[in-house]
Amino acid sequence: MREDKNVAIALPGEWALQKVFGPVLSEVGEDIKKVYAKGRDRLIATAYRKISDENDGKQANRRVTRDVMWNGAFTDDEVCAEYFGGLLASSRSIDGKDDDVIQFVDVVKSLSSRQLRLHYILYHCLNLQFGAEEQPINVGQSSELNRKSLWLASRELVDRLDLRIETDLNILLRQGLLFEYKTDNHQLDSETALPYTMIKPTVFGILLYSAAHNKLSEWRRFSSVAFGDFPGIDLPVLYSVSLEGLITMIRTDLSKSNEASKGEI
Repeated sequence: MREDKNVAIALPGEWALQKVFGPVLSEVGEDIKKVYAKGRDRLIATAYRKISDENDGKQANRRVTRDVMWNGAFTDDEVCAEYFGGLLASSRSIDGKDDDVIQFVDVVKSLSSRQLRLHYILYHCLNLQFGAEEQPINVGQSSELNRKSLWLASRELVDRLDLRIETDLNILLRQGLLFEYKTDNHQLDSETALPYTMIKPTVFGILLYSAAHNKLSEWRRFSSVAFGDFPGIDLPVLYSVSLEGLITMIRTDLSKSNEASKGEI
């Protein structure tokens, strides 16, 4: 990334505004000035960071710009800035008339920051896990995608990552971002049970994740290309595409912890 772009991200000004919005800035500029300035600048900086070529001549869509600014500028949460900023960047086109991401804006503004973080975590893990599989997955075929699953350790999600899986998984399901989910316990032995979370993804969930990365045009590559991390958001370490794989990870993690404890003694 060039030095001048680093400066623009750190201190969004007129130059960065013009590069992100294009000519539409003059039409919505007065409205933008009315929203919370700090949140506004954070969204602009996030959108700008997600643009690969700031000199591509594209401009943001007017409808998307209005909704993103009015709904996204009043939050200090990192994940909200990532999603709203990604959608703003995804709305850019040569003539500024492409408003296809407006549906995603409606979904994002209907979710809490914790629910957005849960969506990001689940699809980030899926993105990495799918990329590690030998057999390519056709994520555009819902019947194939809906058979895939992700298994996570519930205690890590709740205790370490501060997520509310019992309620928020249902919200994601209602919004079409999950095909199915389950929270249950698996008996490891006579004394130990593993609380787990299982989810099955949807095409719509992948589309939203891709748009948040400004990679909506690349969403079909979700199973083969890592879309990258959102900075400042903690991620789980215990997850797999199968219950057996999750159990193996947990036992390995416990074994390492026990060895470390012995070393300290």
